[in-house]
Amino acid sequence: MNAPPEEGAWLEAADGTRHPIQGSCSFGRGAANTIVLESPKVSRRHALIHLQNVGELWLIDFGSSNGTFLNKRRIHHPIRLSDGDQITIGDQVFKLRQPLAISEEYKTDVIQRTLREIENIPCWLLVADIRGFTPLSRHMQSEDLDVLLGAWIFSCKKIIENQHGIINKYLGDGFLAYWPDAATSPDEIVAVISALKELQQKQSPDFRLVVHFGAVAIGGIASMGEESLMGGEVNLIFRLEKLASSLGELCCLSETAHTKLRELVPTRSLGEFELKGFEGKCAFFAL
Repeated sequence: MNAPPEEGAWLEAADGTRHPIQGSCSFGRGAANTIVLESPKVSRRHALIHLQNVGELWLIDFGSSNGTFLNKRRIHHPIRLSDGDQITIGDQVFKLRQPLAISEEYKTDVIQRTLREIENIPCWLLVADIRGFTPLSRHMQSEDLDVLLGAWIFSCKKIIENQHGIINKYLGDGFLAYWPDAATSPDEIVAVISALKELQQKQSPDFRLVVHFGAVAIGGIASMGEESLMGGEVNLIFRLEKLASSLGELCCLSETAHTKLRELVPTRSLGEFELKGFEGKCAFFAL
């Protein structure tokens, strides 16, 4: 087995100060941020570096007025970082250092070891993504799109975390969130769905969401503060999201999620569907 990198990642400020990255690293004027930046050009909750996919670092702007810049270019959506990248927030410039890149071989080993050694944990899963993001990006000024996407991500993150959920992975125009079942009541999931449906009514932007319940393997690199979700149930929710898109539905439940929530929310059946890579047919429901 390949050994993991001995050193993790850090941000190096212009004065040489090092800020280690353990899991998520947030920037902003607010005292709760990992790196507090006292500047009128910086928003209270400005940006985030998020660790996902076994050692990948991603930069996300939260709809800040003055933007977040990667190598002197304003970012338009969550974007993957590399060793040596320059991040500018307000007047502050940081250099990302991740000198020992995590190899694909090591990632594969982590996944295989996790699936062998760690019990699958029942979890609620939620995928949300913006509808028609590509045409939207063509018709909006880039700064306006940055603010729209960032503000939406921040609003969704707040809704999820208010009900003790965790955003595990940011996808260019969406995200994957989860809740371990042992610590979560169906009422909390209903509260999340209700709040997100209320956000959908604003159509700023237009987005869809899919909720699933299943057993997933949780692993990653503990020393870097990361948890990755793996296994067939994770693949399934992404298949279901594509199905929801093809059906033009905004809010859907898998069969297992429907079984747990049907007494709490009104639903309608969308039928049964065959999904690539899965045996049998899957029942699918809309809210």
